[in-house]
Amino acid sequence: MRTDERQGYRIVLTGGPCAGKTTCLARLSERLECLGLRVFRVPEAATSLMSGGASPACLPADQFLRFEADLIRLQMAIEETFTDLAASSARRSIVICDRGTMDAAAYMSPVMWQALLDQQGWSESALRDRRYDAVIHLVTAARGAEEFYTTENNPARTETLEKARELDEKVRNAWVGHPHLRAIDNSTDFNEKIRRVLTAICRIVEVPAPKEIERKFLLRCCPTAVEMPVYSKEFLIEQTYLLTSDGSEARVRRRSREGSSTYTHTVKRPCVAGQRIETEHQISSSEYITLLEKADPNRRTVRKHRRCFLWENQYFELDSFLEPNPGLTLLELELESPDQDVILPSFLDIEREVTEDRTYSNYSIAAYGQTSAPSG
Repeated sequence: MRTDERQGYRIVLTGGPCAGKTTCLARLSERLECLGLRVFRVPEAATSLMSGGASPACLPADQFLRFEADLIRLQMAIEETFTDLAASSARRSIVICDRGTMDAAAYMSPVMWQALLDQQGWSESALRDRRYDAVIHLVTAARGAEEFYTTENNPARTETLEKARELDEKVRNAWVGHPHLRAIDNSTDFNEKIRRVLTAICRIVEVPAPKEIERKFLLRCCPTAVEMPVYSKEFLIEQTYLLTSDGSEARVRRRSREGSSTYTHTVKRPCVAGQRIETEHQISSSEYITLLEKADPNRRTVRKHRRCFLWENQYFELDSFLEPNPGLTLLELELESPDQDVILPSFLDIEREVTEDRTYSNYSIAAYGQTSAPSG
């Protein structure tokens, strides 16, 4: 089981070839330690195996599946060891994983990946959503910083620019669906790229207190999965608001896909300097049931389909409401800073921005007496 949020966090740092992951890990450790955190770095399991003589190259399908299953089990075992050490630390701790369990999906076909899950009795929800508090994807230098792409500093790296871009997309897509996925592109120099990673992690681990910076847009209609030209994952969200006594908004959420669910408890406190402070952590199914007993009787449970996808290295959530307000469709994304540029997906029929319109907040939508959100 992952470290409790009051003691530590488990975060994946992943990305395509020549994305700067190794350098970023070293610098992050130093800077996070300066902020008072105890930092544990989980080494990449695949490197450990292959440097010891094991290799998946040229293996027949059955042996390849066995290799990948052993690789994932090794990854999980190493992660659990570091997590136990973090839990016993007297200081607040963070476990940063050099890649994670879902990276393996990038190196096989979807059919083979599903066969591996079935064979081992695993689910994507367990391997992705329950294990990690956040996922930071560093975009390969082969996409946007081609002049810095090289294979000279890593003897195991042989990918061409085109192959590096392809692998980068596969790794990124393997993590689509995680509630806290961030893609850090090459729109800045490398030092700024690292600073953006540090900022993203600090918001997750509440150093300093995280500030929610979101943009929200109303759509005229919701596209079908077939109409989406990008890779996406769909979930069923059930969100219930709780009674509070301090003016904050508190909720529990069940997030389900293919018979597997994860649960979170979120508290949004009053705005500070125009930004709402939010804390969120995973809870067990039993904690979820217990918290449901504190449900606000004046608000309905919100049920909606959520489709997660990446567009121009920004992570979007497309919500189509089932109840209340069936048919209402909203697009949301979370920003690193208030002045960050937003590139809206060109394939969506967006009516207007509703970020500042509280009518479109889930909290307001859940209120009894509001039967529909206004349009245009």
